[in-house]
Amino acid sequence: MSTGGVTFAFVVSTEGSVMNEVLKNPFLRGCVHSVVADRPCGAIAKAEAHGLPVVEIFEPDPEVFCQGLHEHLRSAGVSHVLSYYTNFYSQAFRDAFRDRIVNFHPSLLPAFKGMDGFGDTLAYHARLFGNTIEFIDQVMDEGKIVMQTAAPVDPGRPVPQLRHELFVQQCQALLQVARWLWEGRVSVDGRKVTIQDAVFEDASYSPALDFDEARRLREQIPMMQAQASGGVR
Repeated sequence: MSTGGVTFAFVVSTEGSVMNEVLKNPFLRGCVHSVVADRPCGAIAKAEAHGLPVVEIFEPDPEVFCQGLHEHLRSAGVSHVLSYYTNFYSQAFRDAFRDRIVNFHPSLLPAFKGMDGFGDTLAYHARLFGNTIEFIDQVMDEGKIVMQTAAPVDPGRPVPQLRHELFVQQCQALLQVARWLWEGRVSVDGRKVTIQDAVFEDASYSPALDFDEARRLREQIPMMQAQASGGVR
């Protein structure tokens, strides 16, 4: 399959726990050009440990940050952003990278938007928790949904176990969506995102995982990893 020249950059404001885990995968590591941070954060040291170039644009103003970000991505020839940026991108940047900014949110959007989607899900006593991967659009946490994962909120399971399940699903989903993009299987028509030859087998992963390395990732993440991260970003 043709990659269509797909290359990624992580844009981070967070600890980088999911990023750190998926960068252990040779396929994804080979597609990632660099990591851009808008503030001092744990993701910087993790990116450096994987040998990735880190660009520090410590700028609280999103307009100014996005100008520097755009210049870096353009000069580097990066095609897609994998976003853990906690501000909202400028209009100019969203226009320039339309349907190429991939956001990862720890809830089943459009429910539980904001900074603590997982915690808000549990506080509301929802029956399902999950993860949404979206192309950022015009409103924060109201993007075009590419993939969602879900799991039951079992009251018999401790919260760290639920958090671990979400962490695993986030890692698997990121690796899978990156693969779909690399294979050129993702198309967008208005708000509808279509994955060529996708299979819908159950609600746990919708669409279903079809990249073997994403499937196997579940067995490679120890329980302590998500707990040690203290979060799902």
